Amino acid sequence: MRSGRRKFLGQGLGGMAGVALGGLAFPGVGLAADAIKVGVLLDLSGPLQLFGTVKAQCLRLAAEEINANGGLLGRQIELVTYDTQSNNQLYGQYAQQLALRDRVAVVHGAVTSAAREVARPVLGRAKTLYMMNMINEGTEGACDRNMFITGPTPRQLLDNLIPYMMEKHGKKMYILAADYIFGQLSGQAAERICKEHGGQVVGFDLFPLDVDKFGPTISKIQSAKPDFVFNVFVGPAHGAFYGQWASAGMNKSIPMASHTIGDAGEQMRMPPEVSEGIVTVKNYYDELDTPASKQFIERFKKRFTDYGYVGSLGMADYQGMYLWAEAVRKADSVDREKVIKAFEAGIEIDGPSGKIASHPQTHYCTMDMYLAEVRNSRFEVLESWQQVPPVSPDDDSCNVLNMSL
Repeated sequence: MRSGRRKFLGQGLGGMAGVALGGLAFPGVGLAADAIKVGVLLDLSGPLQLFGTVKAQCLRLAAEEINANGGLLGRQIELVTYDTQSNNQLYGQYAQQLALRDRVAVVHGAVTSAAREVARPVLGRAKTLYMMNMINEGTEGACDRNMFITGPTPRQLLDNLIPYMMEKHGKKMYILAADYIFGQLSGQAAERICKEHGGQVVGFDLFPLDVDKFGPTISKIQSAKPDFVFNVFVGPAHGAFYGQWASAGMNKSIPMASHTIGDAGEQMRMPPEVSEGIVTVKNYYDELDTPASKQFIERFKKRFTDYGYVGSLGMADYQGMYLWAEAVRKADSVDREKVIKAFEAGIEIDGPSGKIASHPQTHYCTMDMYLAEVRNSRFEVLESWQQVPPVSPDDDSCNVLNMSL
């Protein structure tokens, strides 16, 4: 497996100076007639734009770097991008267009699991490979031989985060989560891990994505008296919770953990006293103090002058493009079945987050994970774990190798 590894961390943007900085559509100038078309489905407007824009930028940066370094199989990559406008219905419409009209080799896309579940069956029926580059709810929510997922699973995120909080603060946990597939299953995973370690869940509340008032919930938490709160909040509306929590003085008395905070750099925009002390686990932070991460952030800033924060969500797309490209090189083809077999034979790359490798059984990835705490509006890494698998060794709930296409 190691012999096929691609080193891309030192790649710059030489030769790309003529590319326009505005917009997100891939420029057509200079593309060969036989360019490899890569589809992108992301929310570039609407409430989820905050996440979708940086993910699209990361895909674009990766494609430009690959093109600047000779392309893929001697061909250039051409991104075909559709703005899904934070509207899940558009995922189905545009997925069909990418597969049947644009004839792309692969589609990268979706911010939420709900959007994924609209695009996934469409791409499966059209026999178009799908890369879901997002933090995910794990094999309980996604198990499909036509799909590869480059974001971390609850096992990778929570198997260390929840025990850390229990050991440091106590065994009583209160869960707050977004009311859709990802939030529900992430909350359930946290509950399971808590109980496995002898803990107790004293509350579990779910909230639609448009909820932005949490006064009654904060009162419930005060009455339940947990040792810490774990939240799976997603999107701008849910972000209001942190200010309301701090205004009630709760951030001084009850510790908080979350594996979703910081995905859009919100820890930098919050007043320091609001975000201070929140603990999280992710596979990437912009603050990661490694040469690979520092070089990547410099390249990103040079390419996109509106840099705010990349975070683990954008990094999943950047590394997702390189993982797919490595599978194409190994397959020596963009043929879907050959690329899938290359993934399942085992591929790995060295990325800004560390080594990331395909996990053939589940089509997820093995990756390095980092526990960090918000201090002075920045993530400070406190602990790390190398090559954490997406599922436990005895978990056979999803085995795509037994599936047919």
